[in-house]
Amino acid sequence: MKGYLFKSLFGMFFSIKLSAVVFQGLVETGITKNSFKCPASAVGSQDCSNVDTGAVGFNLVGGQLLQFFNNQSYWLRQEVQQKQNLQTNQRYSGSDLLAKMASEGWVAMGGYCILISLGHILDSVVMPAIKSSSDSVKVVVQLWYNGDQMIQLWSQDAVVLKKDQAFQVLVTSDIDAQVALLPPLSVEKTFLEQLGLQQNNRQPNYMQAIGCPRMVKIQAVS
Repeated sequence: MKGYLFKSLFGMFFSIKLSAVVFQGLVETGITKNSFKCPASAVGSQDCSNVDTGAVGFNLVGGQLLQFFNNQSYWLRQEVQQKQNLQTNQRYSGSDLLAKMASEGWVAMGGYCILISLGHILDSVVMPAIKSSSDSVKVVVQLWYNGDQMIQLWSQDAVVLKKDQAFQVLVTSDIDAQVALLPPLSVEKTFLEQLGLQQNNRQPNYMQAIGCPRMVKIQAVS
């Protein structure tokens, strides 16, 4: 269910920073399903047009974590409706129906979550070469997918911003090759394995998730 929570997650692990940056929302491009911009009350496609995700203008301080979830129940209903449409109106059936649904990207219908953090634990394991200074803040964003009987890291980004600077998170259906190229023995892999999570196992559905969130990028707002 779409929504957001901000809190001090695992507070004992986060180092608190007094500086803040200002979150200005999610910007989606090429997302036709599993959008984060869809309210819990949505019943039709028109209800998911030009909807804001909330938390816009929120001052994000080190130790706090923004979490956004897609409205999974809505998109599962949309999947059923599309399958019924293909069967009834276009006479698809059997393997042809499954292939058509797959070609349209209806294979990655698990839960999606976006994490945005200034916390020390993500700072240290996500793109550790990117470091902030005394007058800047490192912001980390990750896209997680809960499907295929595992939780998978699908995309991530880290950017150093000036203190009090505003930023957006761009969400696209483009393929994030950067995650696939992570070294197999990285600190990040060890960290995720200790949590029982998968680092970059994005198969089999990642490449077929056409029109779904597959990449996140941080964009500074001047």
